[in-house]
Amino acid sequence: MYRLVFATLTFLIPSGFVQAEQVFSCSGAKVRIEVVKTGEYSVASVVTARRGDASTVYRYNDIDYIGGICTKSASNKEFIVYQAHCGGSGCKDLDNWGIIDPEDLRALLAPSDSNKEEATVILGQKPPHIGHKLSIEREKVKLGMKLI
Repeated sequence: MYRLVFATLTFLIPSGFVQAEQVFSCSGAKVRIEVVKTGEYSVASVVTARRGDASTVYRYNDIDYIGGICTKSASNKEFIVYQAHCGGSGCKDLDNWGIIDPEDLRALLAPSDSNKEEATVILGQKPPHIGHKLSIEREKVKLGMKLI
């Protein structure tokens, strides 16, 4: 019975609509982190924070992982915190933090290869562990793209 339901539902979802994303709320802001197809072999990783009619959008290319969460600072204020980084042995996966204020959607910090200390100052504590990150390569496969 369950196999039949799963197979039926699988065929009802067109493959062109398969899109990787993380969605969460943070102090009233709606956050979406997604991987979208931009060309035959290219994708963009997009972080969108929306509050009412206002939104802030950041696009990243040439990264291998992206993910985020809503977290509280040492002073109990919520922040949108995300990481966007490559995946090689020389990559700075302990850095590359992005921080957005969910109240006014201001970017307080953009991902860079040496910003863990800045993130720590903004949050008043070490940046949180982001358990689940989207693998850009895996998401390309889900989008039906050929890997080159």
